[in-house]
Amino acid sequence: MLLALARQHRVQYVVAWQLRRHGIDLARWFGSLAEDLDREVRAQALVDAVRHEELPRILAALADVDGAAPVLFKGAALAQTHYREPWLRPRLDTDILIAPASAAEAFEILRSLGYERCTSTSGALVSAQAPFDRVDRLGVAHHLDVHWKIANWHIIANVLSHEEIADRAVPIRALGTAARGPSDIDALIVACLHRAAHHRDSEELLWIYDIHLLAEGLRESDWTAVLAIAERGAVTAICARGLALAIDRFATSVPASVIRRLTEGQRRAGAEPSAVYLSKSFRLVDGLVSDLRSLNIRGGARLIAEHVFPPADYMAKRYGARTRSSMLLAYARRVVAGLPKWLATGREP
Repeated sequence: MLLALARQHRVQYVVAWQLRRHGIDLARWFGSLAEDLDREVRAQALVDAVRHEELPRILAALADVDGAAPVLFKGAALAQTHYREPWLRPRLDTDILIAPASAAEAFEILRSLGYERCTSTSGALVSAQAPFDRVDRLGVAHHLDVHWKIANWHIIANVLSHEEIADRAVPIRALGTAARGPSDIDALIVACLHRAAHHRDSEELLWIYDIHLLAEGLRESDWTAVLAIAERGAVTAICARGLALAIDRFATSVPASVIRRLTEGQRRAGAEPSAVYLSKSFRLVDGLVSDLRSLNIRGGARLIAEHVFPPADYMAKRYGARTRSSMLLAYARRVVAGLPKWLATGREP
């Protein structure tokens, strides 16, 4: 039961490591499943070691792109900076933030390194990231997600810019001289936003544990900076929620004055547009409506057009559309099939 719950929340490696650290035999807790967990841990550590060798090559190449200033962020950075062992922090991909103007050149560099851009929708307003994949000679898959903004949702995308994060970035020496990650201040803001907006206010322990580890290391001056960013970006409710979950689940040490000021700031500002992600009945269409309100009429029209009519090359790859008639049919199919997803309510488990 405990192992199943830990796996559901993706903290099974941390649980196993903590039990061993305190001299507890895994078989005592997990019985015959302990051997399966051991194999899983060894496999995770091995794959992580292979990816660890790949990352310096990628970051060094991107750092050579004029003005790109790559910053490793989210789980891939936290695995190196806040977990005792990188393999303790599971992740599906590696997130890298670059300067917006350098995106095209950065993509070419990744292609020269053997990476292929995955089939995904695109558009100036609909997406601020691009996924890339490569399978190495050992058969290990390397998944990259290259971002030029911290999120696709407009109402939080500019809470922190690449320039701000890059200016405060810190070295990640384990990954070479070109590797840098966000300051703990910026990483905490991103962790709170990501959990709420990208994962629909998920209470998965992995996201909350990230917040816990970051918050535990902050000093008084750091908290002042966190509050300033949250208030400026109108995300006090999202930050308060993330920190409250960390306090509840892990007894995280957060100054009472911080929670009080976040709560007071939320009241003074009224209902922040970003608070839509905390609603139990949140739907993707609600996020879209909030984004439309943040744009002018022309921008809103363009955003809707990019959602409804993604580029033809994407439609050809995704739906196999080649002729004019098949393309029109594919667009219609996309709209009909996508409506239930946009109207569905509920949080992720």
